[in-house]
Amino acid sequence: MNAIQSLYLKILHEFEPQTNFLSEKTRLLNQQLINSLSPLQLIAITAFVTTCGLSIYQFLFSHDEVYTFTTFYLIPKRSAIIIKSYYSFFFNEYISTRIREIIFRMARQLPAVKRKIAEAREATLKTVFNDIAKSVAGHEFTKVLPDHGLSQEELIKKLEHYRKLEKINFKSGKISGCVYKLAKTDMTEIYNKAFTLFGESNPLHVDVFPDIRTMEAEIVRCVATMFHGDIDVCGTMTSGGTESILMACKTYRDLAISKGITKPEM
Repeated sequence: MNAIQSLYLKILHEFEPQTNFLSEKTRLLNQQLINSLSPLQLIAITAFVTTCGLSIYQFLFSHDEVYTFTTFYLIPKRSAIIIKSYYSFFFNEYISTRIREIIFRMARQLPAVKRKIAEAREATLKTVFNDIAKSVAGHEFTKVLPDHGLSQEELIKKLEHYRKLEKINFKSGKISGCVYKLAKTDMTEIYNKAFTLFGESNPLHVDVFPDIRTMEAEIVRCVATMFHGDIDVCGTMTSGGTESILMACKTYRDLAISKGITKPEM
């Protein structure tokens, strides 16, 4: 990824004079148009050029319905879409940012750039695959289901073999974000006992397992109280930290959309 980022930054740096030149010429052209044309003329010309440009773009690059010049006048819904696209292009972002994005997309299609990106991706994948292969070196993979089931002794022996594949000592407590090892043995016994009690439950069926539902509700309420939440604050349990982060991002995104923010940043 560092190689790709460096390549992008290099391309940006090389095209910066051209980008600045285009921005300056655009500013001068806009100033000349403002000085020589009336506001109504500017609006009419802008609407005409924008409609034609978007129609051509949709015709060439979109698989959806084609926006033509006639539909701009005949179908208000499509007109609104075209106007919205025009507004989004010219006002939601700086022109220089748009130009850089276009340059990026075009540059990525160049054979030399595509080759560099492919090489960097291939090197990354090769490193990942090699690391995975080393961790299970010498293991004979099971590829088909056995004709007969394993006995309890055979199954335990097989599980113990799988356990020996672990090479990293996660019990040291130095593996970040992997396993939160409990230092006290009695705590380990407690969660093993808890798993024995509720291992066969299914939290999706709250009517069948009210015990799981009750514990989840109490945990959510404890966390809500910790953050000074009122009676209307609610929450849910997730399967792990990653899902919790995704749920938080989705919640804030939906909140932003409800407030009219169409392009929230995360």
